[in-house]
Amino acid sequence: MGRRQAKIRRGAGFLRIRALLAGALVLGLGSSVTLASWTDSDFAQGSFGASVFQTESNVTKPYDALGTWSTNDVSPGGALVFNAAAMSPGTVVYAPFAIRTKATSVAGEVVLGIPVVTSSGTGNADLGAALRYRVVRSATCQASSFTGTPTFVVGSDGAKPFTQGQAAGVVNPLAAASATLPGAPTQFCFEVTLPVGANNALQGQTATATWQFTATSST
Repeated sequence: MGRRQAKIRRGAGFLRIRALLAGALVLGLGSSVTLASWTDSDFAQGSFGASVFQTESNVTKPYDALGTWSTNDVSPGGALVFNAAAMSPGTVVYAPFAIRTKATSVAGEVVLGIPVVTSSGTGNADLGAALRYRVVRSATCQASSFTGTPTFVVGSDGAKPFTQGQAAGVVNPLAAASATLPGAPTQFCFEVTLPVGANNALQGQTATATWQFTATSST
C-alpha cells in the first residue's frame, strides 16, 4: 500500500503540474487578446485660391483718367479718336490709348500686336497699305510726345507699315491694383501718317486698323 499510495501521490502531483501549465498557457493567450495600444490622430488642411487678372481701357481724347473705362475684350473694342476722316498726303494724326488693371488684379505686362487691316481699295488704292504709324508710351498724345527720348513701342527707327507690331525687347508694364482701386494706367500714343507722295489712287479710299493689346499677368 505504501508504494501504491506514493505512486498515486506522484501521479497527482504530475497532473497538478500539467494543470498549472495549461492554466498558464490559457492565461497567456487571454492576455494577448485583451491588451491593446492607445491611438490618436492629427489632421492638416490647406486652403487655396486663384489670383485675379483683369484689364480695362480708356480711349478718351484728350486722355481723361475720369473718362469711361471699359472692358474692351471683344474686337473691335474701343474706337481710337484719330480725327482722320479726310487725310491728305503729309497728314499726321494722333490718338491716345490707356490700359490698367482692375481692382484686386495682380501686376502684369501688355503687348501691342500687329493690327488687322481692312481697306476699301486694293493695289495703288489700298489706303491701309499706304499708311505708316508709330507708338510711344506717353501721358500726353501729340506731336511733342514723339520728340526727345520717348519710350517707343513701335517705330523707334522710323514709322512702320501696318504689317508690323511692337518692336522686339519692348516691355509695357501693368501696375498691380489694390483691393478696391484699379492699378495706375499704362498710356500709349498712336501716330498715323499718310506719307507725302501718296498715290492719287488713294483719294476717297477708306481703311480701318484694329490693334490687339494682349495682357499677361506676372504672377
